[in-house]
Amino acid sequence: MNKFSDFGIKTGGDRKIFEVQLISISDVVNCEIEVLDYEANVKTEHGDGRYILKIRHEERECKFFTTAAQIKEALDKIPKDGFPFTATIKQQRFGSTGKTYFFT
Repeated sequence: MNKFSDFGIKTGGDRKIFEVQLISISDVVNCEIEVLDYEANVKTEHGDGRYILKIRHEERECKFFTTAAQIKEALDKIPKDGFPFTATIKQQRFGSTGKTYFFT
């Protein structure tokens, strides 16, 4: 009997799949995290252009999605050999209902 792994078929294209627990970015606001990796321009049911970050927080690996422009811009500027790195995620509010997130 053949095994699927023997066929050498790859699914999912070149996308990284982080098989860790999904959390909310709000779970790690004001916390130091270790950013392990990310995938840019992910399409989800909530829209296009999202980034998914794989992080380590309190000795466990997890992931979250973000559309925060400042985080996306920062990640795009970090060379691949700059990973992993530590950062603290801060939240900035604007207006009565708006908010965004950024690294410090």
